[in-house]
Amino acid sequence: MEHNDQLRQLTYLIRAVRQQTRKVFYTQAAKHDLTEAWCLVLGVLHRQAPCALNQLATALHVSNSTASGIVERMCGAGLITKQRLPHNQRQIGISLTNAGKEAYENVERDYWEVLQPLRELPEGKLTQILKDQTMILETLEAINDDQ
Repeated sequence: MEHNDQLRQLTYLIRAVRQQTRKVFYTQAAKHDLTEAWCLVLGVLHRQAPCALNQLATALHVSNSTASGIVERMCGAGLITKQRLPHNQRQIGISLTNAGKEAYENVERDYWEVLQPLRELPEGKLTQILKDQTMILETLEAINDDQ
């Protein structure tokens, strides 16, 4: 197989894997009446709260205005809260409410339960896949940085 054909096949495969994982993620989010974006916010805030709006936007790879709209809707749904940060009264910290924590835990549990068959991959194989994917990601990021 020609090198370009292999690269084409690789990019198609990466896209297909992404589509399938998003499909699983979306299905689990919908079961809990959440959007994909809301689940991502819950995950970020579970790992790092309180979080400033610009930090949240960076973690989600969206603009501040997009993140702001998501935050407002999630506040309205009672999943997150906004409070002034004690060390910087000009900045707002975003955190999970108890309902947000519960929603995160439910989606997280269900998501990994559905993906349980992936645990059957041999550990050495999984380690190699992770190394290879990391190398591909770093190469693509460098390509994009150079453009």
